Amino acid sequence: MSFLAILIVVVLTIVVGAVAVRAFRPSGPIVVLDPGHGSADESGATNGDLIERDSNLDMAKRVQALLRAAGITVVLTRSTDGRADGLNTSRMDPATATFVDLQARVVKANAAHAAVFVSLHSNSFEDPSVRGIEAWYDADRPFADRNRALAEALSTDVPAQLRAAGFSAPPSKPRDEAGSVDAAGRTTPLLVLGRSRDVTLDELADRGVSPSALGLTPGATAYRTGETNAPGTLLELLYVSNEQDAALLRDPKARAAMASGIAQAILAFLADADTDAQK
Repeated sequence: MSFLAILIVVVLTIVVGAVAVRAFRPSGPIVVLDPGHGSADESGATNGDLIERDSNLDMAKRVQALLRAAGITVVLTRSTDGRADGLNTSRMDPATATFVDLQARVVKANAAHAAVFVSLHSNSFEDPSVRGIEAWYDADRPFADRNRALAEALSTDVPAQLRAAGFSAPPSKPRDEAGSVDAAGRTTPLLVLGRSRDVTLDELADRGVSPSALGLTPGATAYRTGETNAPGTLLELLYVSNEQDAALLRDPKARAAMASGIAQAILAFLADADTDAQK
């Protein structure tokens, strides 16, 4: 039986933002969820008691439970408030540990033979009026069309489930952007989305990353990053710096609704991929 045929028997019922499903599939595509940040050194954005690191992990576990209920195998890159599972960075400085951590997430996704990769984050900005949901994707990959399709599904389904649960949904959009721009105007590719590339010693120095901790020997000129082998999106789930968005992130019912939207988007994406594979 194809994955699409099994998905036909999946019943998606929105009940106060929760997804009720009935399905069983002993094997099939694997979803890797990447709760962004982790560890005391890398807590992400904060707003009082709202800490992105913890919010990301909670959301990943909510989505994991919903997908597992639909018979989907789900792997988390981290399952605690620390860095990527199985990674020991205790002897590294924070900048190097973060760089190594991001690479470990890529390795973990590829080792799991992921069919889809979703990195979960929340945003922050100096202007507190800015709010919304953004699904970032990389258009410079062989599966760019699948990246875009996943980003579009997430951008549509998450706010839709918020509205279905009675909340006012913020703006939402996919973003063809796989890099972050720093104060100097330099764009740094997001390591969990972009292609494999050579990171020069100068860039490592700018990041504060120790070349020796990466295993580089004297005479080396660059570090080669890994790349995910599956379509992926980095989902910026609201702005913790905006009080309306922060209120949604603090509300258990809103969180359940957003988790439902993420799960629904992933299920639809996998169903479409299965249909395309059978053509």
